[in-house]
Amino acid sequence: MAPLFRGIEMRACADINMDAARARAKEFKLRAETVEDLLKADDIDIIVNLTIPAVHYEVSKQVLDAGKHVYSEKPFVLSIKEGLDLKGRAEKKGLRIGSAPDTFLGGAHQLVRNLIDTGALGKITSGTCHVMGHGMEHW
Repeated sequence: MAPLFRGIEMRACADINMDAARARAKEFKLRAETVEDLLKADDIDIIVNLTIPAVHYEVSKQVLDAGKHVYSEKPFVLSIKEGLDLKGRAEKKGLRIGSAPDTFLGGAHQLVRNLIDTGALGKITSGTCHVMGHGMEHW
């Protein structure tokens, strides 16, 4: 999986359920960590927050407070107040925080990015997007 993400080396997987962490770590040949140990790990610079939306804020806050960058799937947070707090924490520590759908870094998107970057599709001059649903804003 890591070859899809230039410049990123995946090292560990953490979960509040260590059996789940071990299973995923084994699947991707990573080390399994407790959440607490992952936050303390010196060789971890960024943590991807794939928790449930209700705890995105709290987990991202812990990551920033541990001095690490954080990338979260959407929704980023559930309130403007939470978002502004995380923004302030990141700025204060010189860290980056970002969010996008979990599919943003998926294989299909990475393939298209590669095709564009290598020129395989020629010069892209325009694009069209169709949204076929009302979204997930009920979080």
